[in-house]
Amino acid sequence: MASFDAIDSVAVEPDYCHRCGAAVDAREYEGRTHPWCPDCDVLFSQCPIPGGHVVVRDDDSVLVLDEPIPQHEGVLSLPGGHAKPAERPRESVVRELEEETGLTADPEDLEFLTVVHSEHPDVAFYLLTYAVERSRVDGDLEPEFEDGDAYFAPVAELRANPDRIRDSDLDRIELAFGE
Repeated sequence: MASFDAIDSVAVEPDYCHRCGAAVDAREYEGRTHPWCPDCDVLFSQCPIPGGHVVVRDDDSVLVLDEPIPQHEGVLSLPGGHAKPAERPRESVVRELEEETGLTADPEDLEFLTVVHSEHPDVAFYLLTYAVERSRVDGDLEPEFEDGDAYFAPVAELRANPDRIRDSDLDRIELAFGE
């Protein structure tokens, strides 16, 4: 079996080594071909990108987004997204909440719910999910996109129309509402 000086995690398959700038080649490791820097002898592993979502509860309703972006495919979603470099999970969630809805929250007010591993053709994510009560959130709803929307939807309505929201988001809403 091949051995390497190091294995580094990357979000996308590189063309050049981030350590030395050399062109990346490929090597087999544990039955798969991976990008590899021959100068540094570093194997690159495409590991999941960290991110998060937040379930904002308001009695029997939850904050949802209707955003005109391809990955949401015309369905509602929870506020959230990927973390920026050196950003802690709770910080990324409150940043995304403010960017997408205009609402602000204290990271310490977030209650951890679960972690979701989400695989896509070109990328994977580890998404930490938190919950917070509307009473702990400040500001007025202002959707990020002019042709989008952010509003509190009754959970019963989402349950009755599960095709209107991403499955993984509905699962996390159920978890946040203890059902």
